[in-house]
Amino acid sequence: MNGNRLFRYSVYRKMLINFVLLVALAVLTVSSTLYFFFASKTEETISRNVISMLMQTSYTSSIVHEQIETIGNHLLNNNRIISVLMNNKLDYVQERDAMDILIDIQSTYPFIKYMGIYNDNTKRYLNTAGSPYELNDLEKERITDSVDLSYMTFFTQKLPPSFSSSSKMPEHVLTFILRPNYALTSAYKGAIVIHVDEKYILNTIKSISSASDDVFVMDSEGLILSHTDPKQFMQNFAAMPHIQRILEVSDQSHHFKAKVDGRSQLVTFVKSSQLNWYFVSIKPYNTLISDIAALRGFTSLIALAIIILGVWMVYFATNKLYNPLGLLISKVHGITGSKASSEEQNQNEFALLSEAFSNVIDQATTSEMEKQQSMPVLKKTYLQYLLRGTLHDLSATHVIQPAIDEHFKSPYYAVIVAQIDRYAEFELLHTQTKQGLFRFSVSNISNELLQKHTKNETIVVDEQTLAILLLLESPAIPAHMLLTLAEIQEVVESYFHFTVTFSIGDMVNERTEIHHSFESAQEYVNYRFFYGYQSIIHADMVRGQQDEANAYPVAAEKKLCEALRLNHADKVEQALDHFAKEMGQMSYYQALSTANQLLNALLRDFDGTLPITQDYSKEYYDTVNLLQQQETLPEVQLLLRNFCRLIRVLTDKKQTTKTDTLIDSVCAYMQEHYHESDLGIESIANNVQLSPGYLGKLFRSHTQQSFNDYLKNIRLEEAKKLLLTTNEPIAVISEKVGVLNTTYFFTLFKKTYGLSPAQYREENK
Repeated sequence: MNGNRLFRYSVYRKMLINFVLLVALAVLTVSSTLYFFFASKTEETISRNVISMLMQTSYTSSIVHEQIETIGNHLLNNNRIISVLMNNKLDYVQERDAMDILIDIQSTYPFIKYMGIYNDNTKRYLNTAGSPYELNDLEKERITDSVDLSYMTFFTQKLPPSFSSSSKMPEHVLTFILRPNYALTSAYKGAIVIHVDEKYILNTIKSISSASDDVFVMDSEGLILSHTDPKQFMQNFAAMPHIQRILEVSDQSHHFKAKVDGRSQLVTFVKSSQLNWYFVSIKPYNTLISDIAALRGFTSLIALAIIILGVWMVYFATNKLYNPLGLLISKVHGITGSKASSEEQNQNEFALLSEAFSNVIDQATTSEMEKQQSMPVLKKTYLQYLLRGTLHDLSATHVIQPAIDEHFKSPYYAVIVAQIDRYAEFELLHTQTKQGLFRFSVSNISNELLQKHTKNETIVVDEQTLAILLLLESPAIPAHMLLTLAEIQEVVESYFHFTVTFSIGDMVNERTEIHHSFESAQEYVNYRFFYGYQSIIHADMVRGQQDEANAYPVAAEKKLCEALRLNHADKVEQALDHFAKEMGQMSYYQALSTANQLLNALLRDFDGTLPITQDYSKEYYDTVNLLQQQETLPEVQLLLRNFCRLIRVLTDKKQTTKTDTLIDSVCAYMQEHYHESDLGIESIANNVQLSPGYLGKLFRSHTQQSFNDYLKNIRLEEAKKLLLTTNEPIAVISEKVGVLNTTYFFTLFKKTYGLSPAQYREENK
């Protein structure tokens, strides 16, 4: 019977075949996924271990670099070393002392191959490798020919064997050149040279490699500084694709699979942030996956066994699943009175069921479509009444009302208000049609992204405002919902190029109280004034500030007026910042009132002395009108700053003429009375009825010189004339120009002109 079903019934046949394919696909997917998962985890684990060891090697090399710097600092602070380094004459005793110090240091640090001192004055180069010793061409280029005078430079080189070495092979070293700080700004080329043995780093990296691995250290240009293969020392690998990839990666450590010399290799590297060196390990990939190949074969056998077992289970499961369908078909035949023919049995079994239920489905669909078409409109209308608190004025049919009530049923409710920032600019930039499309898009985006947290309904309240009703299960807004609101803001800014501020109203647990949540959200959104555009504002951010009843900042206003009277730009800015800070502690409405009050105070204090309402009434009234339209505290502060700038400009115009006349009279008085020894700013300030400090500031701002410098220049110029036109003693001339202290006169004259008075008279007479 079951075998006949396979050939006679298409639904049964498709069901069985699909189940078999599904089992096979599932087993193959799981097996392949597990295999690749284990393989990737193996690669990742090995890479982590290699990175860990490379980091240790990198740390060791960083310590070597720090010790080189420490040794250099020690030597450059040693008097005996500095003497040999900077001597103008050869001194063998000092050289012997310096050589003893170098040998002691070399014996203390195992990584130092040789070290020496080069004196640019005597052209002597002391080196622990032996004596005599001369700079090679590369060292001479880096020390004496280079224009690079940085404190420490570094390069690699191959040195010939030393006199004490039995080996005939060149010695690989990393050469560090350290220069005294006081030589960096002069032409002096003396330096301390420290050769670090490349074998020290090589022995470190060999400890983390096997016979088949390549481990090496290179700089940021791809030059090899140390390699497990000594032949590669000082080779440049920058042209190799895998090296280029390493140099382009910004990560401090990374691993990847690459083809190197035609073989798959696991490339792992660590970048030393201090030295900008790369510590690289290259392992043959086939050595990593030798055990994984056996795992792949074992996994294939297990997968095949599971597929065979699955096919057997699918056969019985298909028969069990198909039995209810067979019984249903028999009942339909019994009700309709028809008998299934062999042709009907070869057709799709669902055809009969589809025909039998089509009329019922059509009727249900028609009824549901009518209901669905009316639901969106009714939900929006219902939401409008909820937000206004006039739900008692709304009525619906007995068919739809239960569905509406069920849709808005929730233990807790909260309203979020979304308000478009800088709406005045937004309205000017976009047509009414485009504005409507933007509001519709923001509504849809908000609804879709918030839907993953809770049910919600959105509605456009007016041109600038959108309301979102949240139907919550708990009495608190989840923290992740705030992240979603921030995500909505980013999407809107990214795609539509305007920003939105969200405010979250108070939580309520009755549907009839939703309008209270809406009203509180409308109140909170005003506090964008303090928190800025694209904020997310809730009760905890506002409640304390709402209750604040701060007094008008009279002291801040007074400081601002004083700064404006002095026309001191920096103090005006400081006073404005202080006033804005005081406003930041107030409630929204008090802050706006305070800003208006400050404008009135400025007009009251300065309109009597400056032509504000006469010539600049438009600027003042524009400022007053714009103040009510500003949405944030920085915008209000900018308006106030511009108004203060207007006051300063008017003050400048008024004071410039008066101040110029005053300073001209002071300069004329100084030209006439310079010979008076007691002439000073205090006496002149008393004559013009100003404080010495204020007169000094005015004098400097107009002459670009201090009072004393101006008087000193007058006296010295007169002294020059007397030196050239008379034979009077210098002491007499000093007294004639108002300087009673002859010694001070000598010092002042020479500091100003570079010559003593006598020398000046001798050279110019």
